[in-house]
Amino acid sequence: MDTKLIYKRCVILTCLVFAVIMAYVLKLVDFQIVNYQVYADSALSYTASSVKVTAARGEILDRYGRTIASNRMGYAIVLQASEFNRLENPQRNEIIYRLTRIVDENEGRNEDGSPKWEDSCPLVMDEQGKWVFTDSASAVRKMETMLELQSYATPQNCFDEMTDRYKTEGLAPDVARIIMGVRLEMELYGFNSSTPFTFAKDISQQTMQIISENTDFFRGVTVEIVPIREYTEGTLAPHLIGLTGKIYAEEYENLKKKGYGYNDVVGKFGVEKEYEDQLRGQNGVKKVRHDDSGNVIYTEYTREPKAGNTVVLTLDSDLQRAAQVSIENLIKSQQAAGVVGSGADANAGAVVVMNVNTFEVLAAATYPSFNLSSYLKDYSDLSKSEDNPLFNRAINGQYAPGSTFKPAVALCALQEYENNKDQEDPSKYGIDRNEQIHCDGFLILETYNNKRFDCDGVHGDVNVTKAISVSCNIFFYTVAQRVGIDNMNEYCRQLGLGSKTGVGFGEATGILAGQEERSKRNMLWFAGDTLQAAIGQSDNRFTPMQICAYLSTLANGGTRYSATLIKTIKSYDMAETVVPDAENNKTILAKLDASQTMMDIVKEGMRSVTEDGTASSTFENYQIRIGGKTGTADTSQSARKENKVESPNAVFIAFAPYDNPEIAVAVIGEKCGHGKVMAQVARDVFDEYFFSTKTAGYTVASEGGIVNWDGTEGVVG
Repeated sequence: MDTKLIYKRCVILTCLVFAVIMAYVLKLVDFQIVNYQVYADSALSYTASSVKVTAARGEILDRYGRTIASNRMGYAIVLQASEFNRLENPQRNEIIYRLTRIVDENEGRNEDGSPKWEDSCPLVMDEQGKWVFTDSASAVRKMETMLELQSYATPQNCFDEMTDRYKTEGLAPDVARIIMGVRLEMELYGFNSSTPFTFAKDISQQTMQIISENTDFFRGVTVEIVPIREYTEGTLAPHLIGLTGKIYAEEYENLKKKGYGYNDVVGKFGVEKEYEDQLRGQNGVKKVRHDDSGNVIYTEYTREPKAGNTVVLTLDSDLQRAAQVSIENLIKSQQAAGVVGSGADANAGAVVVMNVNTFEVLAAATYPSFNLSSYLKDYSDLSKSEDNPLFNRAINGQYAPGSTFKPAVALCALQEYENNKDQEDPSKYGIDRNEQIHCDGFLILETYNNKRFDCDGVHGDVNVTKAISVSCNIFFYTVAQRVGIDNMNEYCRQLGLGSKTGVGFGEATGILAGQEERSKRNMLWFAGDTLQAAIGQSDNRFTPMQICAYLSTLANGGTRYSATLIKTIKSYDMAETVVPDAENNKTILAKLDASQTMMDIVKEGMRSVTEDGTASSTFENYQIRIGGKTGTADTSQSARKENKVESPNAVFIAFAPYDNPEIAVAVIGEKCGHGKVMAQVARDVFDEYFFSTKTAGYTVASEGGIVNWDGTEGVVG
């Protein structure tokens, strides 16, 4: 063969080989250098997943910016489905069991004995070694639904189904139960590539380090920093502040439509529940990419989490604390020093303090109470207590007002006399401020079948201011005959008695005595009932919040606003105002149809109560002038039927300063005896409000953040 031809062919073949090699080289350069990220992203796209990132919950502050509920950052053990679900069942079960052992050894148990990890499975083993359900019917049904079992399934049926479902056969029953409890919880939560499962929250640094140092074993397990809800002082207004907790089965169907996950927390009561939509943040989304071994190689926020808004309350923490301490001490002192029938059986009470010009609630205390920090541990005992410490008496308790009702009746009688001055005998409609009525200590009325109506004293001739001062029943019995129940109730409605104050939180409506109320029960109203209603008895039942609103309306000159516990709502960083300041956003509910002159006459009588009347022993020589009224409400009708002696409820209301009112106080003590004993609680409140040096110098600016009293920039805390 021709040598030149062979050489030529070799050259051509070499060039072709070289060209092919160069093409591969160029392609590799394109892959590895020029378009590396494009091809890398493409190669890894199948391992990418979007993960929910929990947003911080908004904080709760008092009116001066002092923290009541906040967040601190803590560690949480989180399972990621993108890697965890790649594992075989035995490996998954081993990881779960090892996690439970680490948490148990390092974190201990909750105060109620439950584990620190998430497990709501309602299966326990009894002393005979049989599986039984706990008393949570909703949890049982939720488990049966998830396992696709009928409602008549037995505990053993459920255990057997989970044994097969989670491949725990061959394991000791107690070990199997631990594993299946966690795995059931994961399923209930909707554990998938976009919904991580929080195994345990608020773990110690020691637990975090153990897991972090053993990532090769704990595949799909991460330790993340998450916000943990914390209450600065668990005993401060717990009925009002409330608590967060896991979503109940009966709540989940509705809440999941709003984007909640089964393992999320939600407000259970109080401000935490009432303002859930404001406090709840907007969760973010994080894109996570893994290599073929499951290692995270890239993370990116596709939506940043947005923290919830900060709710600033109208409460003054110091004033709230002072009210709580005072009502508790008063009730305990009555128990210790009283006698049966006059306070020895005292057991509960409430205090409400309100700004009379804005109806902002400065304090709302209930006794007995509880501690948010130990609420879950104590719940069983709290719920069974005869004194019902979980009941919010300040907002939902309904009590006969006793003689604290008399200022409303006096105002009605004075104004009706004024309205009918042109009549031949205006005294048929009401009473003049100077008219005197004689009190012999009792009144027998022929028109009421010679029924006897008693007074607590023999007061002689008294006018309206004196009658308020000494709380003369005979005076008000006489007045009630003139004005009638319908006129009396019209003024009471304007004052807010028997109506919700607008404060919210499921407040009770109260009961205004009269034919309208009796008709609801198919009962008749008798003329004698009007006399009893005029001294705050009969069917009259009002909440402490209502009584305080009634007094505030009288004190401020006749304008009834909607009561509020919320001063303002700000963005989490306090930079933006979401809801305007309550002081500049008041809602008028009613204007009292009475002249300032008539209101001043009534208030004059209330001033006399504290200076030379039924509460003078408490306020004698007090630094500022006070307007007040004592009340003693007999609620022992049922006790008398059982031949038991029961102390009456004690009620006291007061406003101050007398000449330029700022705050009103309503105090109720269940079975505390005479109303004058509750005056000490009001005095303690006034001491704190007007003379205490403990109050921090912070106030919430109408626009912006926290500022000091002098206008300089302040610090929240």
